[in-house]
Amino acid sequence: MSTSSSSTRRQSPPRAGARTASKATGKAATKAAGKAASAPKARPPRPKSAAGSKPPKPARPAAAARHEEPAGGPDPRYQQIARELKAAIVRGQYPVGARLPTEAELCARFEISRFTAREAVRLLATAGLVTRRQRAGTVVIALPGEARYTPTLASLNDLQQYARDTEMRIVHIGRIALDKARARSFGAEPGAQWIHALGIRHESATDAAATAAGNRPRRGTRARKGEARPLCVVRVFLNPLLAGIESRLRTRRATIYSIIENEFGHPIERVEQDLSGTILDAEDAARLDAKAGSAALHIVRRYYGPGGVLLQVAENVHPADRFTFRMQLRK
Repeated sequence: MSTSSSSTRRQSPPRAGARTASKATGKAATKAAGKAASAPKARPPRPKSAAGSKPPKPARPAAAARHEEPAGGPDPRYQQIARELKAAIVRGQYPVGARLPTEAELCARFEISRFTAREAVRLLATAGLVTRRQRAGTVVIALPGEARYTPTLASLNDLQQYARDTEMRIVHIGRIALDKARARSFGAEPGAQWIHALGIRHESATDAAATAAGNRPRRGTRARKGEARPLCVVRVFLNPLLAGIESRLRTRRATIYSIIENEFGHPIERVEQDLSGTILDAEDAARLDAKAGSAALHIVRRYYGPGGVLLQVAENVHPADRFTFRMQLRK
């Protein structure tokens, strides 16, 4: 008889050194895990542009951006609002005698500040289209092309604003020998060669675009629809001290006197202004699309630098039915 038997080998217990190493390894892993859990999480890297610069700041709200920057064009926002309101006046949405929206209503409608709304209404008032009446608000008093341009000209800042609200187109630049009358007026010698420019100041492109958008023909003028209405003929005389200014006149965007100050270093210390009535001659009438022999307003401005040096003279001839001179006198 045979007997089969099976036996199981017992594994010998680990050595003391191995147990110590295992415990140490376990403690190190636990400690590392604890450090990893307590360590602050790494922030993901900020995205960079292709050039490696930081990403741009988030855009401002639409209302703030529209107030400060042109929206869809080169014109300031207040001029765009004025253009839309003028077009509405021409269309008959706001007929003569009607009240325009209040500043608060304009702010809500166009998402603009009160300052921008006020500037837009000021343009309409300067163009002679509206007036502000106590307890009645802003009321339409005329249509574009039929109103008198009515700027307030009491300071150099007003002249700057007048230049921004209109457009002067230079048609000739050259030299002219002063006749006796002008030489006496300028305090110069007869025959002295002064720089001379001839220009025509027009209503702004905003006014012309508003009239075109309204699709209403102008009365009393032969100008085609959409053309900027001429406001006055301007003759500019510049002291020979300003030699070289001719090239700047053709490309200028600022007023001529600001070019004299900023680029030629001659500050304007005072301006004298003379107003008188005159009659349009045939040449000026043709330039202004007006009737020869009709009444006009003649304005002469003299710009003086340090020591009483006459630097610039500007002679302006306005048809009487297109311009009203306004000056505020305060006690």
